[in-house]
Amino acid sequence: MRRTRRQFIQTAAKAGGVAAALTLAPTGGRAHADPGRTVAVFGAGPAGLTTAHELAERGFSVTVFEKLADFGGKTRSIYTPDGLPGEHGFRSFFGFYHNLPDTLRRIPFPGNPHGVWDNLTRLNAAMIAGMGRHNLTIPLPFPLPFSQFPETPKQFVDSIVAVFETLFRLPPQEAVFAAERLAVYVSSCDERKLGQWEKMTWTDFARLDNSSPEYNRFLGDGFIRELVATKSRNCSAHSIGLVGEEYVWSLLNLNNDTDGKGNDRVMNGPTSETWINPWIDYLRSIGVTFNQGYKLTALTNDGAHITGATVTDANGSRHNVDADYYVAAIPLDKFPDVLTDDLTTADPSLDRIRNLRAAWMVGIQFFLTRPAPLANGHVGYNDAPWGLTSISEAQFWRRSVSSYGDGSAQEVLSAIISEWDEPGTFNGKPARQCSPEELAQETWAQIKAHVNHDGDNPLADDMLRAWQIDPALTNAGTPDIAYDDAIFIQNPGSWDDRPNAWTNLDNLFLAGDWIKTQMNVACMEAANEGGRLAANAVLHASGSGQPEAQITPRFRMPLWEPLKAVDLQLYRAGQPNAFDIIDRHYPTVR
Repeated sequence: MRRTRRQFIQTAAKAGGVAAALTLAPTGGRAHADPGRTVAVFGAGPAGLTTAHELAERGFSVTVFEKLADFGGKTRSIYTPDGLPGEHGFRSFFGFYHNLPDTLRRIPFPGNPHGVWDNLTRLNAAMIAGMGRHNLTIPLPFPLPFSQFPETPKQFVDSIVAVFETLFRLPPQEAVFAAERLAVYVSSCDERKLGQWEKMTWTDFARLDNSSPEYNRFLGDGFIRELVATKSRNCSAHSIGLVGEEYVWSLLNLNNDTDGKGNDRVMNGPTSETWINPWIDYLRSIGVTFNQGYKLTALTNDGAHITGATVTDANGSRHNVDADYYVAAIPLDKFPDVLTDDLTTADPSLDRIRNLRAAWMVGIQFFLTRPAPLANGHVGYNDAPWGLTSISEAQFWRRSVSSYGDGSAQEVLSAIISEWDEPGTFNGKPARQCSPEELAQETWAQIKAHVNHDGDNPLADDMLRAWQIDPALTNAGTPDIAYDDAIFIQNPGSWDDRPNAWTNLDNLFLAGDWIKTQMNVACMEAANEGGRLAANAVLHASGSGQPEAQITPRFRMPLWEPLKAVDLQLYRAGQPNAFDIIDRHYPTVR
């Protein structure tokens, strides 16, 4: 039987660890680390770096192993051969992030009194673009539809209806239905969220298949892709509902980081320059050792304890790693490669990780010879069959884009392709079947079709200097197309298959946005939280007297707490949520 967290912590704290220095020829960790305080972290994305950060500041000897030549995982910058700054995909730092901003403030940056956090710059708008239709630009902070905050749930719902009718131009009936779906989620008890909404897709919960195009435009993938890198048909209603709720409270300025930087922020330059490289420098300054080009390939155990790890270098040579504690902060799709029968026998819950799914969200950057600030924030292309989103980055960067490469580029239009199986608008081919050139041409054409109309043509072919697709996409245009940097998607029911940060092996821990976190969805805040959870589990297992890494709890709107208590009784009685008055035929999943 799987031990509870309390049982694990008690057992691990008593067990301590086997004293051993990290060894990896020729660039291993410190040879004389204190007994019981050595940690091997596999993966140098935000989760692994967060774990290393928290533990190194508490006196642990940490060595990080990363298979790539660069650090930062999906957040790293990816430069073209001639030096233009690209990326896996653009990054958003929403106002309702709290744990990640705390980390950013603790990373020194020259000239910044609050470290890397001072490199965040606010976005002032978001655009929802359509082909042949009026594009909607939403100002941020959001113009509230009331002068005094609603004091009752009914007043709140009425205000939301007004927003949907006036700003989003939904018909009255659909505006009421949309507000009702929001009210259903925010008034649902935690048991219903995990027991019912977790088991269905957002498409089913929001009734997207039976609604108008305009309803889908704002309640479907068009807006969802602005918040979560996923699709409504793939993702649980609980996951999208949670982030949607967080964003609503953020728009109302009820749940934002105390920074005055608004609902959505981006870095003021390429991510590696403004965040990741300073982070690595700081971690090295406090004793963290980094080994690049080493991939975790095996974990050995005696049934209760990891006795060693194996990493493989770029030449295929294998090296042993010995530590007191091991933290796997590798991507979800890579972890099954190290799952062996003896590991799943020691902790059967690890086998359920194989049920989790990942999807392709591939970045493509267009380097332009003229600035093209399509919006002072993100743009969602609602009628783009390839599920496109983008941001024009030059307007936010402290350093001019023309200072990169040969100086001819003045703009980076950074986009993400998230749908790979739908035919393109102009070439009629799914992205999965396209060559790199076809991917670039079709993406560029879809973007132009959304923003070049009504006499305004901000994009022209003569301004396109170059483009770059995430190099993790390989063999494009062939049957062997593959993508080596997929993201975790929260498909219905996946919560039960997601592991905790701690395992039944007393010195093995997991970190990432795919473990169980309160943020729940794949994002940098969840990765940071996952890293903190892993660090705290190591602290407990080692019996350390150091304080835990703080994890800020999610905001709970006091207005809805009494209704959640009522809903708990309704749910346990097999009854629908009290606000679920328009469509009551959902089965209660217990």
